[in-house]
Amino acid sequence: MSGMRRPASHASPRSGAGSPEEGLRQLDGYLYWQAELDSARSDAETFCDQFPWLTTYERAEVVDRYTQERTAASEAMTRRVAARCVELREEYTARYRRLRARVVAAAAALFVAACLAREALTLHG
Repeated sequence: MSGMRRPASHASPRSGAGSPEEGLRQLDGYLYWQAELDSARSDAETFCDQFPWLTTYERAEVVDRYTQERTAASEAMTRRVAARCVELREEYTARYRRLRARVVAAAAALFVAACLAREALTLHG
């Protein structure tokens, strides 16, 4: 259906506009959305097969309405999933940074302790 919009893609902070990664992400989103539109229309056609008494106009109207409802629901779900992905990315990035800081601090402490132990052994040995 030409009037159906595709959900907006979410750019990664690592890839700028026009980058190959962003282009691939947009292509993937486009292909995903086209597949969803095809699936919605196919399901609408299958749904209408249950009602052989529909006129051609009525059938087309039901297919269009079904497709619109299905794609609206799919878009809402896709947006919720994308928002949750962003939340999780931020959460795990923050956890990774805290963990990395702790590992660096522990490594620095072990290095200092090893240096002090070596000096102590050198002075007493």
